[in-house]
Amino acid sequence: MWPFRKRSVPQLDPTQLRTLLFDAAASGTKHKLLQACRTYKDQAVRHVDFLTRLPDEFPRDDASIDRHIEQLFAIARCLANECGAPELLNKLSTVKEDNPFTRWDGWLEQVAARIQRLEYESLINEAEDGIAEIRQFAGATARQYEAMFVGRMGELVFHSGRVAESMSRFRSAYELCTGIGDIEGQDVYLTYLLECHCYLADGSEVAAATELRDFKEKLGHPTKEIERRLQRLRVGEPLNRVVCVSTRGEEELDELVDATADRYQFQFRRNRISLQKATTLTRLGNQLATEGNLADALERYDQASEVDPFDPDPVYQRGMCLLEMGLYAQARDAYAEVEQLAPGWFRCRSDHWLADGLDRGTISVEEFQLLRALDDGRLPRAQAEKLAREGQARFPEFAPLYLFLGDLGASQEEAQAAYRKGLECVREPDLESRLLCGLAASSTERSVELESWLDRIDSLPGSLVAKATARVIRARAMG
Repeated sequence: MWPFRKRSVPQLDPTQLRTLLFDAAASGTKHKLLQACRTYKDQAVRHVDFLTRLPDEFPRDDASIDRHIEQLFAIARCLANECGAPELLNKLSTVKEDNPFTRWDGWLEQVAARIQRLEYESLINEAEDGIAEIRQFAGATARQYEAMFVGRMGELVFHSGRVAESMSRFRSAYELCTGIGDIEGQDVYLTYLLECHCYLADGSEVAAATELRDFKEKLGHPTKEIERRLQRLRVGEPLNRVVCVSTRGEEELDELVDATADRYQFQFRRNRISLQKATTLTRLGNQLATEGNLADALERYDQASEVDPFDPDPVYQRGMCLLEMGLYAQARDAYAEVEQLAPGWFRCRSDHWLADGLDRGTISVEEFQLLRALDDGRLPRAQAEKLAREGQARFPEFAPLYLFLGDLGASQEEAQAAYRKGLECVREPDLESRLLCGLAASSTERSVELESWLDRIDSLPGSLVAKATARVIRARAMG
């Protein structure tokens, strides 16, 4: 005979079982929860559906709901990991179409891919429906989803070109993040609000930047970047500028007191960020142009400009497309528009000169085709040099050829000779600044002549990249 009798487990109704398990979880005592789960695991498995439902009489405030969910998962993990009964945890983790949290997660995960397919209107409508549904739920988790959906709605509206309309969405998302203590979200939406004011140029840019700066300062976050932005806004942020990017980070040209980094990249920065829908349309236009579908490409560029009339890139790409089509006067007008939107954007100044010359007949189609073949960048170096030399023999006064000959020069002497010859015949500031930049970069020591080249680059209304390169060369020479 056994010296003891196995105690029978009392059978509890579902409400009693739930109370017992949740009391054990609320006790904070791991042993007490483990004992309750081991004793009543079979009954818990039978009543999984009941345990996952919120009691009818349960308070609906955020703190109570969050605490209930935390305790429910503690019970489920204990049953699964300690008692070999994973049914409750599986129930909580199972993806079901009628689970709103699962549906919301799935929608959020699909947004990025659908944006690339330009599904903005559908996404905006779905976001509105999602927000209405989320607001029927209580709890901090629901408020977190509401903040994400409202913020996503703001981004979709903003990047589809409805910037003024997006501001109320971003402010609502910011307030929701404030309510749930989401600091990262507050930072994101204050930044978006600043970008809205800058895009609209509504006179509130400095106030918005100050609000963001004060927020970061209060939290002890780095404020260097926003302080620099605030300073530019106070004096008037330029439509377009070039910054230096290296291993030391991003530097404004006037901050470049030395040039000790091994390598610099020069990047354009505008006073407005690009709207994503316009960027996608421009990329699609570029793909069409590469495939030779120039008329379809132009349509995409026009659509991009309708979305974001301040973005110079679709207009710039439109100009290149028009050049390829032989519509030189229209291309010239496009480059003039680029210069108004973003002065010095890439090579819009020399491209304007090229289109104007083609239209007036001072530049031949043969010269243009030769330049395009060299500028394409797909020719092997030896073949490109051969083509440039043949072109120089045919068109000795066509200055762009000497820029290529200098860049392809096998020696310092050959490169400098080509740049100097180009400077003798150049009549356009952008090209002149690039030729001078090549000449300065090929020099190995500081000299009066080098200083004169750099001064000349600074004085020209030429290439912004050439000006930035000249600043690096000067800083290195002085160092």
